[in-house]
Amino acid sequence: MEYAFTDNELKLERFWVSQAALIIKSGKLLILKNSAKEDEWLFPGGRADIGEIGDDAFARELKEEIGVNDFTKIVVVDYDIWYTMHRHIPVCTIANLVDIKDEEIKLSFEHTEFRWITESEVANYNFAWPKAIEFIHKAFKLHKQLV
Repeated sequence: MEYAFTDNELKLERFWVSQAALIIKSGKLLILKNSAKEDEWLFPGGRADIGEIGDDAFARELKEEIGVNDFTKIVVVDYDIWYTMHRHIPVCTIANLVDIKDEEIKLSFEHTEFRWITESEVANYNFAWPKAIEFIHKAFKLHKQLV
């Protein structure tokens, strides 16, 4: 049996869902330099692989990208839906405030370097995500309240 789409269903946008970890330690936020774009900074995280559920995908991404196994999601900071510039695909990114245990950061091939930056340094960086700076400030505020 073939499914017939209604006019309204044909207008629905398909998009990626991604999770990002905003990790703050000793008053500094972890950011990662994108290996695919030299002047762009990101947060650890990413999308689910086929068949994965949210928390499993998030744990895998943190292990792959920064070598972290032991972490706690504290709270969702916010979310945003935006279009990627290189593929013009809408992405819904969910930003989580995350606490990691004192583990060494081990980068994957996806990133060339990492930095721990203060809230006052945030404006000095170009982030891939359009509302990144707004969400970073929210994360610092929540971190002060909750941790």
